[in-house]
Amino acid sequence: MKNLSRRSFVKTVVAAAALSGIAATAVGRTNSANAGTGAASAADIELKPETEQLVCALLGKDLKIACVIIAAQEGLYQEEGLEVSFETVANLSDAITAISENKLDVLPFGVIPTCTFVGQGVENVMVFGGTIAEGSECITLPQNKDKFVKIEDFANAKIAYFPMETGHLVMQGLQEEAGSYNPDNWIIMSDQQSIIQAVAKGECDCGFLNSGQGYLAMQSGVVTSMHVGSLKPDFPCCRQTTSMTAFNDKKSALVKFMIANLRAQEIFYNDKPRALAALAAFSGQPQDYCEAVLYGNSEYSTPMIVEMDPYTDAVCAFYETMKATENIPSSTTYKMEDHVDCSIYEAALYNLIDRNDTASDYFTSLEASFKEHNSSAN
Repeated sequence: MKNLSRRSFVKTVVAAAALSGIAATAVGRTNSANAGTGAASAADIELKPETEQLVCALLGKDLKIACVIIAAQEGLYQEEGLEVSFETVANLSDAITAISENKLDVLPFGVIPTCTFVGQGVENVMVFGGTIAEGSECITLPQNKDKFVKIEDFANAKIAYFPMETGHLVMQGLQEEAGSYNPDNWIIMSDQQSIIQAVAKGECDCGFLNSGQGYLAMQSGVVTSMHVGSLKPDFPCCRQTTSMTAFNDKKSALVKFMIANLRAQEIFYNDKPRALAALAAFSGQPQDYCEAVLYGNSEYSTPMIVEMDPYTDAVCAFYETMKATENIPSSTTYKMEDHVDCSIYEAALYNLIDRNDTASDYFTSLEASFKEHNSSAN
C-alpha cells in the first residue's frame, strides 16, 4: 500500500481542499439520518479545509475491503484532504475493542462484533458505512449440490460454521422463522479452512463461508450449492464501524473517507482493469485470483457485493436475528437503532453527485437504493 496521506440543501459550505484543490462542500437533503446517538443532519456537516487524519484497521490482505484498498492505492484519500494510516489487527475481537477504546477510528470489517458489543451495553460504537453486502455461500460435496438450496433443505443437516461469518447467522434466523432451527445441528469450527476440510471429508453435510473462500474450496473438491443472499437479499456482511467519539468529533474526516471510498466503488464497477491492478498490488495475488473472488469468473460466482451504503435497516434487522437465535441475549435492553447512522454516507454521496463530473451519473444512480435501505433518510 502506498504511504497514505487524502455536497446541498439548507446551506452549502465551500472550502478549498488543501492537497487537491477540489471544491469540498457540506452536504445533505431535506431528510437525513436520525438513527443513532448524536446523529446529525448530513446538511450540517462541514468539510474542513485542512488535511485530517484517521486510523483504519487492517486484517491481513483480505480483499473484502476492496474500496479501501483501491482508495489507498489510487491516492484518493490524499485528494480529499485526508491522511489514512493503517494498523494491522490480529482479529475482529481486538479490533472492535480498540474502536470502543478510541484507539482506532475505523473498522471496515465485520458486523457481528459490533452487534455483540451493542448487545452487551457498550456505548462507544457506531456503524456508519458498508463494505460488503451478502457475501456468504454454502459449500457441500458435488453429489449434494442440489440437496442444500432452500431453507427446508437444512432442517436436519449437520452444518459447519465459523462464529465471525455472517451468513450462518442469517440462515439460523431463517430457520428460526421456519420453525426448524436446532442449534445442535450447527458445528462450530475454528476457521474457514476447517469448514472446508470438514465438508470435504464428509464430517459435515455442508458449511458456510465468506470472503470468496468458496473459490479456494473448489480446490478441495467441494462446490457451492447456494448463496445466502438468494434467501435473504441485501443482508449486511462487513460494515464500517467507528467509535461514538470519532463519529461526533471527526465527522469531516469520516465524510472525506467515505467520499474516497465511494470514488473507489465507482472505479471498482466502471474501471475493472484499474481496480484489479490496485487490488493485486496490495494483496500480492494474481489479478485472475482477485477477479474470481470479487467479480466471479466462468467457474465461480462470487456472493460478495461491494457496497459502501451502511444499510442501517438491515443492520438493525440482523441484530434482531442475533437476539432471536440467542447469539445476543434476547433479554438485552440495548437497541441497535442507537448505533447506526447514515448521515456520513449521505453527505459523501451528495457531495459526489453535486460535483457534476463524469462520474456523477453513477453516484446519482445510488440515491434510490440509499433511501430504500435507510428508512431514517426518508
